[in-house]
Amino acid sequence: MFISRHSFRKFFLFLGLSGFLSLALLGVMKYTSRSEFCLSCHEMKPVYTTWQSSNHQSVPCVQCHSDPGLGGLIRTKLQALAEVYRHITKTYQQPITIDSDTAAFTNRCLRCHDIKGKNDAHNLAHFTANVNCAVCHHGLVHNPDTNRKLPGNEVCKKCHGQGEKIE
Repeated sequence: MFISRHSFRKFFLFLGLSGFLSLALLGVMKYTSRSEFCLSCHEMKPVYTTWQSSNHQSVPCVQCHSDPGLGGLIRTKLQALAEVYRHITKTYQQPITIDSDTAAFTNRCLRCHDIKGKNDAHNLAHFTANVNCAVCHHGLVHNPDTNRKLPGNEVCKKCHGQGEKIE
């Protein structure tokens, strides 16, 4: 079979361009996955500051705000394009909040915190009832009043009421 010199050049040009674009895209994804990148938008400064003062300061933002694997990272980056749009058009809400599924956050928490395996009756009761981590640990990282301590009884009483014994 005869392949023309012109087709051969086109193929290698396409291959080279595809490789270059793939490497560039991976570089952009890696760069934008750095926690410091969050400071690119001024509205993220308070969120970044509270993260730095939390017990999770060594955990990269993308670890909690992205599902695992390349697919999870790509989904996160596509969703982030909407955030870029809101930044450019100044239509973001203040304070910055997350409108995602808290069950996804629970799964992300469990990647590092092996809570289920500790056979703690208190934690197991909450997992059996499908209570997401963020229900009790709301503001754990991004609220300076709560980001360095465990929730107190006032959090428990929201669900359990005043008269129930809380262990």
